[in-house]
Amino acid sequence: MISFIKFQHTAPLLIVLFAAFSMMSLQACSSTKNVSSQRMVNPIQPDGNFDEWPSGSLDTGLIDDFDVAIANDDKYVYIGVNFRNNRTYRMARDHGFRIYVDSDATFRRSFGIVFPTGLVEALGDYPGARRNYLENPSWQNLPENRLLIERAESQMGSRVQIIRRTDRNDSIRPALVSREQLEANGILMGMSESSRVMSIELRIPIDDGSEDYFSVIPNSNGRFYIDFEIEPISYEQVTGEVPGLETVDVADNRDPRQRNTRARQEMSVSNPQLYSMLGYSYQSRIRVTLDR
Repeated sequence: MISFIKFQHTAPLLIVLFAAFSMMSLQACSSTKNVSSQRMVNPIQPDGNFDEWPSGSLDTGLIDDFDVAIANDDKYVYIGVNFRNNRTYRMARDHGFRIYVDSDATFRRSFGIVFPTGLVEALGDYPGARRNYLENPSWQNLPENRLLIERAESQMGSRVQIIRRTDRNDSIRPALVSREQLEANGILMGMSESSRVMSIELRIPIDDGSEDYFSVIPNSNGRFYIDFEIEPISYEQVTGEVPGLETVDVADNRDPRQRNTRARQEMSVSNPQLYSMLGYSYQSRIRVTLDR
């Protein structure tokens, strides 16, 4: 039997947290920034180190939470991301980092790559590990559990998911694919991690007119959109518990003597802290113009 905790005292805090998270997402999406792609003479081999990019390629002012580099040659678009905000980095590392590439502003999230897929996704291979990792911070300190996390961490650079939708009403379902499959379609990726830093590089083909399934399809002006997103797994997926509302009687603040009560609805979940954490989402969008 699940023991539910009412949000009588924590609800205001959660409302503030959710408002802050929502505001961050809305602010990131409300003002789409324009950026011109940098023309590359020599191809880039994505490895997360930015060794082959010209000096100063990373734009530090485009997005607040990470530096971004965008380049292209005749065949490919190159995307580089270097995290500098520790909270965003930790959320991306735990829950995955989604990069959507769309040519039409009215149909967002049609084609996306999730890289890395995140520790939470990798820990799903081990029964109970994902929930324990999220619910109990001290769980990972046990030697046997530390080994599971290290194994998941070692897979960070090899696991990748694809999101592909042909209709705006289709649900977003990341699908695990092999890197060999992506390489066969011209997509390459690499990542590098150092202390509190994660850098990512991707190479995606530019459509040659065939409207290939996995490609950047710019419009006639050479423009397309990139969305950077972090979307944690749902609370229900982690716990198996469906959050619900419960009607409770509380003191009526409008009554100076507080002799009267009134009914109100409160969220009822067994782990409010986890519910709040998984309510986080991050979105930021840029519009890119290719250098032709």
